[in-house]
Amino acid sequence: MESQFDTVVSAYEHSMEEMPFREHVEAWSFLNAVGDITGRDVLDLGCGSGLYARRLRREGAARVVGMDESTAMVEHARRREEREGLGVEYLAADAADPAAGDLPDVAGSFDVVTAVYVLPYASSQEALQGFCATARRALRATGGRFVAAVLNPEFSTDPQWYRGYGMLLSSQQSPAEGTPGHLRAWVGPEVLDLDFFCWSTAAHEEAFRAAGFDRVSWIRPTVSEEGRARYGDAFWANYLDCPHALIIDAHAGPGAAPDSRPSTAEGTTAAPLK
Repeated sequence: MESQFDTVVSAYEHSMEEMPFREHVEAWSFLNAVGDITGRDVLDLGCGSGLYARRLRREGAARVVGMDESTAMVEHARRREEREGLGVEYLAADAADPAAGDLPDVAGSFDVVTAVYVLPYASSQEALQGFCATARRALRATGGRFVAAVLNPEFSTDPQWYRGYGMLLSSQQSPAEGTPGHLRAWVGPEVLDLDFFCWSTAAHEEAFRAAGFDRVSWIRPTVSEEGRARYGDAFWANYLDCPHALIIDAHAGPGAAPDSRPSTAEGTTAAPLK
């Protein structure tokens, strides 16, 4: 299927090396939130070129499956797997469709589901809930976790706020759920131009609740000691004051995932989960 990511494989693949915040803030914080996955089975939604799928496997996961709607990304990831032989599996599927969670060898097969910058590409409330439903259906009947790096619902609207970290974020000034936004990122000589959608804290939590997650925690990113030593605290001050992304750690207890498809109601709100 066609995806806006089909033409940015190279830039995405090199962004971890070219953009210091990705390694020293994003990866550092996200992998700490995921925690010890030794011997666990992990599904990485929106795996892209396989950046995190490969790292999760190297961190000791017993089985890692990457899922992405972009066939170009999946093909690239599979070519790397052929060369490196890490044992990572890749699927081309739209994780926003809850049916993706019912695929053979996916449904009820994982201890942990991960997603980095996937939920911001949900263009509708239905798609946002669909991502969460796929994650829940992929978890074992005994329960599990969905750890996702998402767009901070209160990211800075100053167009220069994140420029020092190699990117510009812009969006319409609107309280409506799913308001469009745009990311431009400079990755060495390449430029990433991607459209995203803004969702409130309440919209995120309702999507997780509808999918069957009973506890959600929001985690602010931190900087690795290596990142502080290399770039200095002043470099990271803006980002830590108002990061463009936060991490959600959602837990599901034992039991089957809800059978119903996600609600299509617009403007849904909910009190934060306890």
